[in-house]
Amino acid sequence: MRKEVLENYIVDVAVVGGGIAALRSAIAARKKGRDVLLISKGKAGKSGCSLISEGILNGTFGEDDSPELFYKDIMKGSGDVADPDLVKVLAENARDAVLSLEGIGVSYVREDGKLSLDLSGGNSVARTVRIDPPGPGCGKVIPKKLYEQARAEGVAFLEGYSVVKVFTKDGAVNAALAYNGESFVYIQCPSLVLATGGGGKLYTQTTNPNGITGDGYYLAHDAGASLVDMEYVQFFPTVALRSYLVLPFIFTDGATMVNSENERFLERYDPDLKEKTTRDRMSRAIFTEAMEGRGHEGGVYISYADIPEKLRGTKYKKEVDFFKSKGIDVAKEKLHVRPACHFFMGGVKIDEKCATDVAGLYACGECAGGVHGANRLAGNALAEALVFGEIAGKSAADHSMGASFVSADVDAYIASLPDETGGTKESEHLEELRELAWTSLGIIRSEKPLEETLGTLRALSEDYRGVESVGSLKHYFELRNAIHVLRTIAGAAHARTESRGAHYREDHPQTRPEWKKALIVKSDLSLVTDPRQVTG
Repeated sequence: MRKEVLENYIVDVAVVGGGIAALRSAIAARKKGRDVLLISKGKAGKSGCSLISEGILNGTFGEDDSPELFYKDIMKGSGDVADPDLVKVLAENARDAVLSLEGIGVSYVREDGKLSLDLSGGNSVARTVRIDPPGPGCGKVIPKKLYEQARAEGVAFLEGYSVVKVFTKDGAVNAALAYNGESFVYIQCPSLVLATGGGGKLYTQTTNPNGITGDGYYLAHDAGASLVDMEYVQFFPTVALRSYLVLPFIFTDGATMVNSENERFLERYDPDLKEKTTRDRMSRAIFTEAMEGRGHEGGVYISYADIPEKLRGTKYKKEVDFFKSKGIDVAKEKLHVRPACHFFMGGVKIDEKCATDVAGLYACGECAGGVHGANRLAGNALAEALVFGEIAGKSAADHSMGASFVSADVDAYIASLPDETGGTKESEHLEELRELAWTSLGIIRSEKPLEETLGTLRALSEDYRGVESVGSLKHYFELRNAIHVLRTIAGAAHARTESRGAHYREDHPQTRPEWKKALIVKSDLSLVTDPRQVTG
């Protein structure tokens, strides 16, 4: 490793991330005439969760729908602890944001010229559109088209680099430092947008690809911003094979879920909605069935038998063909599914303009928290990325106008980093942490494992604070981030002595009205609460 900066950039707005939220943000800032640099771990538009999304997006498209109803559904699904101001922004802007993609070549499934609307879990009316043609990973067309648009607008790209430090001066952003495993790049900027996604890869069982390790949460906290709702981690209930998401539409169309005893067990957990229940309840139900011996390899089964044959040959043809290519004929046999870590509801605390506690620092997409509260409704992730990505870009651009460029003492920071000696110690610790997260910070939690996990994480943090040498500096940064992010999850999960949404404490199984408030993790890891007043 060469402990020096090999390249410098001076830009109005830096955007960190390579997915939908980052690209939308970069485009919005560039449209305001600012110089924009997008920094991404992988290939922009071809990496991260955006690339593997199933292409479902919510908006108020139906005659029986409205922003007011959408708002109420989101708040209800959130356990009434989402930020009402952010929810209103999403509910009021999702429709236009989703439809705007048609202007850059994204198509949605339509019937007789009208958008085909599906009913997703937790939504009271059909408001979910699908990318056309639907199928495994069909959502990848969105980042592809946004990348093309960003290129055409003149956004600059720095690919293969991870931002490892955001510098501030007098409480405001002034620079960032990026690293690619061999060299550093210094970016001087008065505005910076974090759109790095969530932290799903911090768990062993996950739908997330490599690189989704909570980097933005650490960077924001380290810079002085607050995090919110970190206890709420969403587990996707129906993951087939390694990471294929079986979407909830199949249950509306007749699919059923059974345990190893061929029993439709969801009636025990949600007698009214059964298979149409929210993701958190379904995940917990599957996990419980497996733990109590009525599952198989941590999961249960979906039967496609009652889906009309016509639908299996049209609406679900790509899905059916995909499984058949893997040796599974879902028309004749049940499909094994299990829960896996899917989405972080929590993240960087923002306001309606995507601003954080730090001047010039913005966050959007899964990197930001507060929009979903205790549980995200299916179809809201991509819509959120589009809505708040655009807002973050515009806000960052506005802040940069007339701002002065202030240098950071980047050389001193680089000199303070440990020497790289070669080895695998850090990567081994990362794998151990992923297993710890799955067992202690997963679907079902309780006090003793949480306390033990907090102790382990504190000890690891102390071990690596001021360490003089590491095997790999790249893995050191990843481990540093992971330890810190998991501490925020464990601390918030330990403090919330109730069960709400995706956060389930078996020692506190009830939802308590006095806990209708958000937990905010300050940059020093202290916790404060923010009561939620639901309006509308």
